[in-house]
Amino acid sequence: MIIAIDGLAGSGKTSAGRLLANRIGFRFISSGLLYRFKALKPELDLVEEVKQGRLRIENGVMWSNSDVTADLMAEGVGEKASQIALSVEVREQVNAALRFVTEGGNYVVEGRDIGSVVFPKAAVKFFLTADPHVRAMRRENQVGSGVAIADRDRRDTSRPVAPARPAADATIVDNTNLSLEQTVDALVKHIPRERPDLQRFLAAVIGPAIKSFFRVTVTNKPPLEYGRWLLTPNHTSGWDAFCLAATLTRPTHFVAKSELKSSLGPLLGLLDVMTIVRGTPDITAIKKVARLLGSEKLVVIYPEGHRYRDGNMGPFKSGAFYFLRKRMAPVVPVAIRGLEKISFADIVPRRRVRIKFLDPIFPIDVVGLTEEEIAELVRARVLAAYESL
Repeated sequence: MIIAIDGLAGSGKTSAGRLLANRIGFRFISSGLLYRFKALKPELDLVEEVKQGRLRIENGVMWSNSDVTADLMAEGVGEKASQIALSVEVREQVNAALRFVTEGGNYVVEGRDIGSVVFPKAAVKFFLTADPHVRAMRRENQVGSGVAIADRDRRDTSRPVAPARPAADATIVDNTNLSLEQTVDALVKHIPRERPDLQRFLAAVIGPAIKSFFRVTVTNKPPLEYGRWLLTPNHTSGWDAFCLAATLTRPTHFVAKSELKSSLGPLLGLLDVMTIVRGTPDITAIKKVARLLGSEKLVVIYPEGHRYRDGNMGPFKSGAFYFLRKRMAPVVPVAIRGLEKISFADIVPRRRVRIKFLDPIFPIDVVGLTEEEIAELVRARVLAAYESL
């Protein structure tokens, strides 16, 4: 999911965008920093630098393993950035880098033409504005000197290349009298949420009992309320799906083995569980998962392929990470411990169930890796988390 935030100077779009991303678990990108980096390093091809892993533009700017964000805020760099931003070639290169980095991920991106030019199909678009006097005061607090906000507005809105203006379908938010927190509250209200379904109703009714019965504790859980996510937990028992679902607050689409159709067929459909034929490329299932992720859904796939009841984690199937390598969604590894050697027939839990969510892995994080390499990487992280529980 892409959330685009545009606005004029002093509208608070950078601060609001960063706080919004932090609140909903997305990554944040300031397009202005990328223009500043290009001004500092005009000889570099931004897309190539990103592909080679030398340039990271999320939550700041890292280049060659050094954080250069502070260097980019120098006034001289800003002046050069304003000049090169008028170049069609430079803008196309910046836009290409933004699109490459964000493909298949969940991002809040701020700038002046994000919703109108860079991501015209962004799921959510905002345009922040405020009284010119208020914006001038904000800019003065930032740069420490007087700001001719009217001149800046005139230049930004009338430039021949990608002028700063709201996208036709953007939500305009006037934050003249709003604090930063209030501005973000206003933005969150306009992000669409999924409607509750039968699964969520059952989770609300039965979930608390499951969490209490199995004494479920959860650590490091990201928000997961918005956007596309692919959860990849280890699998030790039929109960782990119930314990995991009880911790989630939005409709979740589990992928299960096709053999379950014979015993749980109607129930699988009611709970939005899709089945996959193991041991062969199930094109129908792959297309369905791809459609769900493209529709900003939450999907759960067990990369081990079947249960390992003794707690000895099995190998992770590389196919589970096809969607990450193909830049369709970020993966959230999950470690679940405490359900070993417990089957559906057991009515007394033997140990406390502990669930730990690991940091999400975005498509940009695994550029150049094969599905097998990604599977090994994720398994190593899940195993380490599992052993720490």
